Amino acid sequence: MSSPGVPDVSVDPRPVPRLATLGWTLRRAALGLAILLAAAALGAWLMHVSIEPDGSTAGPAPHSEHAVPQN
Repeated sequence: MSSPGVPDVSVDPRPVPRLATLGWTLRRAALGLAILLAAAALGAWLMHVSIEPDGSTAGPAPHSEHAVPQN
């Protein structure tokens, strides 16, 4: 019931959703790519440092059958 002299105004309790802007989308994509790159780099580094050296990277032992004779 409305009073005389007071306009009947309907208030919508639901807020109007705002569309994402291009800047927001690009910032969100850049942040996602940065997180993905950091996670991949950290994973690669962790795998690299977890490899235990076994001495075979320096070449064959001096007395092995694959050693090159020195003149």
